[in-house]
Amino acid sequence: MSFDILKKELKENKLQNVYLFYGQEDYLIKYYMNAIANLIVNEETKDLNYIYLEGKKDTETLIENCETMPVFSDKKLVISRNSGFFKSKKGGGEGSDKKSENNKLADYIENMPPYTCLIFVEQEVDKRIKLVNVIKKKGLVVEFNYQKPADLVKWVVKVFKSHKKNIDNVAASYIVENSEYSMVELLNEIDKIVNFTEDKQQISIDDVQSVCTKTIKSRIFDLTDAVAEGNISKALILLNDMASLKEPMQKIMYMIVRQIRMVYRMKLLKQQGMREDAAAKQMGLTPFVASKVLALSRNMKIGILEKAMYYSLELDESIKTGKMTDRTAIELLIASMK
Repeated sequence: MSFDILKKELKENKLQNVYLFYGQEDYLIKYYMNAIANLIVNEETKDLNYIYLEGKKDTETLIENCETMPVFSDKKLVISRNSGFFKSKKGGGEGSDKKSENNKLADYIENMPPYTCLIFVEQEVDKRIKLVNVIKKKGLVVEFNYQKPADLVKWVVKVFKSHKKNIDNVAASYIVENSEYSMVELLNEIDKIVNFTEDKQQISIDDVQSVCTKTIKSRIFDLTDAVAEGNISKALILLNDMASLKEPMQKIMYMIVRQIRMVYRMKLLKQQGMREDAAAKQMGLTPFVASKVLALSRNMKIGILEKAMYYSLELDESIKTGKMTDRTAIELLIASMK
């Protein structure tokens, strides 16, 4: 909700007095910081009207920087990154000194001069702190989470177009699914592909697979492909490869079971008469994942999938009670799916 308000207001050149930005998606935080800066600061007076504070500062320092008048401008921008004002003490609650400082800053923000735009950028935010509620009242608190895969696919296509290159949705979604949904990470992958393909305008999935580093997500698909083909030995070799790359066994187990459930749900929807494209849309799958899940659903029997899901619960119990290791449980689950 706050994210949508931020986008709308900036499109209309409207600014709040104070912002609190936090969350996983650092690319979007930087993007909107720059968007606000472009509305406030020009290059000629940037040194005078743009103040960047990194790390913990005392309340007085922050207030002093907000109080000074802008020079040759109606507004000035103050950015405070990782200030520590929004963290509670370990064990819950705030220390009395810190609480006093936070209350002082909260009182100041209530009556901050209209010529100052203050942006807090934090990694951690305790929403119970009074300061957060004051910023909600006087400005905008925005959490920047990783974007939905479907939105990232559209964004990847758009970024390639900015490089005068075209990519279809399947290849774009392969890039997305091969990442941890971080836009910074995606940009790095796109840059590698752009440099690799040089003057080539149409990017194929072969180009993408030639350049992108294989993540655990794509390796899990290779493993389940092998299981679907009835090639259990190949699946166990792929598991061994992931183990040698120090991939956490618990994560591998989770992702295998997740894919089994996706394939099972796809089969059920198809049995109910739903078209494959409609089923993929209902499940919220990106084009690449949809193509893999559909292929697996055609090759795997529903009885095997049901058995694997129930067996995975038994194996999870055995892991938690110390009867077997994660690695042994995964091997048994793979071997059971033949």
